[in-house]
Amino acid sequence: MKPWAKLLLSTLFAFVAVPQVLPAQSISDPLLGTWTLNVAKSTYKNLAAPRSETRTYDTTAEGMDHLTIHRVAADGTTTTEETTFKTDGKPYAFSGNPALDSLEATRVNDRSGHGNLMLQGKRVGRYTLAVSKDGKQLTDTLTLQISGKTAHAVRVFDRQ
Repeated sequence: MKPWAKLLLSTLFAFVAVPQVLPAQSISDPLLGTWTLNVAKSTYKNLAAPRSETRTYDTTAEGMDHLTIHRVAADGTTTTEETTFKTDGKPYAFSGNPALDSLEATRVNDRSGHGNLMLQGKRVGRYTLAVSKDGKQLTDTLTLQISGKTAHAVRVFDRQ
């Protein structure tokens, strides 16, 4: 795989999890809080697993969702990505990821959501999120099209 494709792939994979995204409408929202990637429980196809990832979901004073992702990639590089959004299916910008410039998030119910990952107005990936009934695990399923190949990951996060 070419170096630029590896960067794009790892960057897209690294952020996703956006995606990841449910609205923080109340203090009892099951997504709110800090989640740590459980690499052993996660699976990756055509993607390198990161060394670690921590996601924090919270809300802004304006009632929007806010996501911060801290990641250490397989090669040891660290990134911080952020986005502030609503789960209304409209595009919202985020920073820290050169392979992704917005996301569109939609809430399905109180514990799940899905969305698109976008670059220059084009969809480059799709994700679904689900918080377990006991609220202890977050599962993020990601599919990306990179250089004509389909990349897929099922990532499991533990609540901190």
